[in-house]
Amino acid sequence: MAERGITDEKLADEIGVERPTVTRWRSQQHRLNPDKIGAIAKALDVEPAELWRPPSKERPSLDALLKRAPDEIVRRAAEMTGILMKDLK
Repeated sequence: MAERGITDEKLADEIGVERPTVTRWRSQQHRLNPDKIGAIAKALDVEPAELWRPPSKERPSLDALLKRAPDEIVRRAAEMTGILMKDLK
């Protein structure tokens, strides 16, 4: 959230909950259901799995890089993943 400049209040408004609810989520005092996880990820413009990854100032995740990459790069990355998966069998 900090990386994107989103406050608890802004996220709460975006997904339709009260600010204290977001604060409890962030302090792990409340479990999230899959619908809320999806709503938070959408509001932050990330994949749900990214919510559990620590932010990295040094190097963004591959998911983040590909999300913003041109189609040709995404296609090439998919081809490389296929090659790697075949080699792992």
